[in-house]
This record gives sequence, structure tokens and C-alpha cells, in this order.
Amino acid sequence: MLEIKTKAFGSLQNNCYLITDSSTGESALVDCTEDSAEMQKFISGANLKYILLTHGHFDHIGGVKAVKELTGAKVVISAEDEPMLSSSKESLAAYCGAVHNNTEADLIVADGDEIMLGETVIKVMSAKGHTKGGLCYIADRNIFTGDTLFFCSCGRTDFPGGSSSEIIESLKRLASLDGNYNVYPGHDRVTTLDFERNNNPYMKV
Repeated sequence: MLEIKTKAFGSLQNNCYLITDSSTGESALVDCTEDSAEMQKFISGANLKYILLTHGHFDHIGGVKAVKELTGAKVVISAEDEPMLSSSKESLAAYCGAVHNNTEADLIVADGDEIMLGETVIKVMSAKGHTKGGLCYIADRNIFTGDTLFFCSCGRTDFPGGSSSEIIESLKRLASLDGNYNVYPGHDRVTTLDFERNNNPYMKV
């Protein structure tokens, strides 16, 4: 059983999710926008094992270095997006006047990999299109989609490494999953996969 705590951070209102395996109390943070008192309060008391990054853009990794040093949590990302952790140009921070604190990955994952959070299995799904190494994380009947799938929309593809054809293929893969899921995106509101199948124009292409 997974407990999910949600909060939006920063000027771009990035959703970060603190997910906890209820049987063991082990937690993971899905994306880490900033290093702030607000972020520290959000994760306070958590037995944080992982920082699961959906991709490497600056607004999703700004607090990773500090939270990693504070908690000892392992940083998880794809091989394609790993360079963004140590390059303000790759993360786009250099072009936006944003803070970029160089850090390193502890665990490189790819499509089909599984991460154990206590007794909860977190499945890794490749979700290219917004970036070359975008990921979704699937646990129980929940999907953390980063900037791939939003409420009635999808992520931008006009940044370096973006591809409109790849993001459509990623959305098709999500749509083809068996059954309904709660969808926790990187921005905007929580939705469900059934709702997006029926209403999201980008899932109907």
C-alpha cells in the first residue's frame, strides 16, 4: 500500500510527490524542484531512500543535491538524462536564470527496471518525447508521469532532445496499459488514465 503526499513548488508550480510504503515506512521523493525550508518541511520525518527523477530539467532537479546530502537518498534517473545533473546548459537552467547545483546519479534505470520501496514494487517505464530520457514510475495503480502526460495535455517537445513523434508514442504506451490508474503529473492537477484516454486530444492521435 502506497501513501502519497503532494505539494507544488517554485514559480513553475512543479508537483513533487513524497510516496511512502505503508508497511515499512520507506519513502521516495518523485522530483525535487528546490532546496528550501518548504521542501525540508515537506520531507521532514520521512525515511527517504530514493529521489526518483522523471527527467533532468532544472525545475525538477533544483533541490536534488541538498536533499541527497541531507538524507542520503539515492538519486535515480535515466542514462540519457543523467548529464543534466551536472550541466546547467543540459538542464536548461543556464538559459532561464535558474539555480543549478551539480550532483550525481546513484542509480541509472531504464525501461522495465524495478525498484523496491519497502514492499512496494516501483516499475520504470521509458517515456521519451519531452526529453530523451524521460521516465514514468508506476506503483500500485498510480503513475508518476513527470512532463509526459498532463491533465488533457502533454509535455512540450520544442526543447533540445524533445520529439513530438516520441511523446505521442509514449502516450500510446500509457494508454495501452491495462486498467485505470491515478495519474500524478509534473504540473497541474492529478487525473486518471481513463479520463485522459477519453478526453486528452494527444492520446487520441
